[in-house]
Amino acid sequence: MRRLHTVVRVLALGLVVLGLSACMAKGPSTADRLENDMHEAAMSVAGIESAEVDVILNTSGKFITVKLVGSSYDEAGLTKILGDALPPILATTEELESGSFAIGIFSPDDAVSAGAGTLGYSGGKSLSRFREFFLK
Repeated sequence: MRRLHTVVRVLALGLVVLGLSACMAKGPSTADRLENDMHEAAMSVAGIESAEVDVILNTSGKFITVKLVGSSYDEAGLTKILGDALPPILATTEELESGSFAIGIFSPDDAVSAGAGTLGYSGGKSLSRFREFFLK
């Protein structure tokens, strides 16, 4: 009986160690890394005050949403900042073959906004179309 208790304790300890090592071996998920890379790319652009990036990668698809806050209070200024921000942001997505992409930029008071359409883009939400248009 005593031997059985020792075996059970050793197995339990082994499972705990294995579980902890599995948790520690993982790093940030691909989605988390992409969110971070896109956030850093956006924040490197002059005129961007903040960036909120949401990346969902699952079996249903790949969905990326980016909300930028610019330093301008007018649509023309926001449009220019967005045009400067799109290439570096989209460059971080090159590992993805496909997906859905949405982006918008807002004034600090949220009163004015601009989207990719203000830059002449009319290709829908396809990530590959965004890249074709803005990474020429």
